[in-house]
Amino acid sequence: MKRTRLLERIGLALPKSPLGVIIWRELVDALRDRRTIFAAIVIPMILIPITLNMPLFFMSPKQNPPNVALVQLDPNAGTFVNLLNSTEDMTIHWIPASANTTDLVLKNTYDIVVLIPENFTSLVISNKTAILAITFDSTNQRSTIGLSIIQAIQTQYSNFIVLNRLSTLHVDPNLLTPIQIKSTSVRAITSAQAIAGLLIPYFIGILSISAGASFATDTTAGEKERRTLEVYLTMPVSRIKIILGKYLGVSALSLIGVTCQIIGVLLGFSVYTSLYAELVGQTSQSLTLGALNILTIAVSALILSMTGNALLMMVSIFAKSFKEAQQYSSVLTVGLVVPLIVVMYLPPATLSNLIFLPFLGPVTLIRNAIFNIWMLDQLIIGLASSVVYLVIFIYTALRIFSQEKAIFRV
Repeated sequence: MKRTRLLERIGLALPKSPLGVIIWRELVDALRDRRTIFAAIVIPMILIPITLNMPLFFMSPKQNPPNVALVQLDPNAGTFVNLLNSTEDMTIHWIPASANTTDLVLKNTYDIVVLIPENFTSLVISNKTAILAITFDSTNQRSTIGLSIIQAIQTQYSNFIVLNRLSTLHVDPNLLTPIQIKSTSVRAITSAQAIAGLLIPYFIGILSISAGASFATDTTAGEKERRTLEVYLTMPVSRIKIILGKYLGVSALSLIGVTCQIIGVLLGFSVYTSLYAELVGQTSQSLTLGALNILTIAVSALILSMTGNALLMMVSIFAKSFKEAQQYSSVLTVGLVVPLIVVMYLPPATLSNLIFLPFLGPVTLIRNAIFNIWMLDQLIIGLASSVVYLVIFIYTALRIFSQEKAIFRV
């Protein structure tokens, strides 16, 4: 008796309502499924930050600096060599002139080899053009990054020499730049926001739809194939409550998944922005989102997930077998990836005209929240239309579930 009261206090006892029993049972089954836990919790919390930042980690010259071999044939090229040696984005190694530079790069002994010719300084002093011989591997990411770093140093040194030459000739340096551009953005956003506005809607959109996909398929087509669905039909519960209980159980799991997604994405981007700044040579900027931004992202992601679950449950109920349901789910998931990618590149005017479409609307609202774009009409239309689609999918699933031939098609 005491144990029963304890379970009731901590919420582990069975709910009293039939609908609550179904929701409780679906959640328990979901949490027992390792695939569901992996998709809803592990991927968002662990794999998102890792997969998001691992490419940039290997591309970042500060975290993974290119190995540069230097062949200095001109002992007077100290200024340029000091510029090369002063950067923290490369590791410089001196090698003799007799070394086979092509072979060293091909065998990945060094990522890039720079050869400073004997006449380098004399050509520069005599107002001529000196040639740097650079050997690199275009298939090696660190090699191409090293090349870009050396080109930037070469440009810096060349500009310094040009200014000295012009000063000697008493020529105004502005003669080299007859036209300049003064650009003004109508929206002030940081580079971190620009990157996040492209990638976060895509990541959250994909994961919101896929977080409960496996469980939505298993709890309908899977149970129908295993004939465990018939247990519900013998209970004194209406079919509407059965499917609603299953759907709400999946949605509760999606709520956990959405929370983990937002945490994982924000954690991942806190590292991503610093690595990206290192890659492009800019000052690191953090992605700062206010309470209203996070709330809009969370609500949009939850509606996106619930709509995806309703659509997947609808086709899974219709499917004859679990394998057929998986095929339908795969086609739907691939089909939903396309609009999520499109959002990354469509102009705002086009997005505002498409915000009433399913899945596209919530993803657009997530994008707007990151960019601090607050348009009440778009917010209302996007959320309201998504709720309408959600109701349509649930109603269709209920209609299919009410048909005997749909339940006993195995």
